[in-house]
Amino acid sequence: MTGLFRHWRGVVRLIGAALVVLGSLALLSDLHITGAGLAYRPIALGQYWHDWHAPSLNLFQAIVERYILPQLWTYGALPLLLAPAWIVVSFKGVLLAGISYVRISAHRAVKPAR
Repeated sequence: MTGLFRHWRGVVRLIGAALVVLGSLALLSDLHITGAGLAYRPIALGQYWHDWHAPSLNLFQAIVERYILPQLWTYGALPLLLAPAWIVVSFKGVLLAGISYVRISAHRAVKPAR
């Protein structure tokens, strides 16, 4: 069981590192070098999703608003979709990588010494 748990920790750590790399690449794509110098124009996560596959974004919105909770779309999903993509993706990567380093030990009941 311990070996399997270590394996999953490694997978979660790898996914977290990949998300941090993707977030860094998104930040680099947001930094545009123009004739006047360096300009920062962030692209929202929702814009990336819309460019990649717009019907799935519309389906996600419909499912959340109709079947789960309309306020969850307004106050939960929409702010994430309007945030710069590199911040959201990098934060999730750092969170996953950090969680993979946390050790959870099973505490066994110890009989008190007499």
